[in-house]
Amino acid sequence: MKRHILYFTSIIILIISIISPVSQAIDPGEQEKRNKAKTIFDKTITLIEKEGLHKAFYELNTNRSEFVDGAIHVMIVTDGGVIFAHSHQPHLIGLSIAEQISATADPREQYSFRDALTDMDKVGDKVRSIHWVWFNPETKKRERKRAFVKRIYDPDADYLAFFYVMASYFMPLDER
Repeated sequence: MKRHILYFTSIIILIISIISPVSQAIDPGEQEKRNKAKTIFDKTITLIEKEGLHKAFYELNTNRSEFVDGAIHVMIVTDGGVIFAHSHQPHLIGLSIAEQISATADPREQYSFRDALTDMDKVGDKVRSIHWVWFNPETKKRERKRAFVKRIYDPDADYLAFFYVMASYFMPLDER
């Protein structure tokens, strides 16, 4: 009898776990930033598709206000981590950030931009969201940085060259 009750209870728990919603609701503040970042990301991808990659470099680096909303920004980097466009901090253009380490004190949680490039390379040409802890230039604090990423090929290059387009936004560490 006890065996049947245990069996029945296990089945009920299994059914409840299947029926219960699996995903957690996104905080409204994070959802708003996510939506803004996605809008700026989509605008950048549309620009690249219509006008080309070189026009996108120019627009992101000169008409930055269209591609920035607070700390939300767009960056285009090579597969080696060299910044070709940055709508928030144009002084970083030309720098290699591949070896930059995240703003995490715990060495087990450190994440280099090279790690981000590896994560980006795994998704190929699909749009993907990645995240890590990084320094927010607006708040001057370590925060969770999330980014929509897509690999773009340069059709004008004489060799196979590709870039990563990413639109990033920040969230405080204590918010999940």
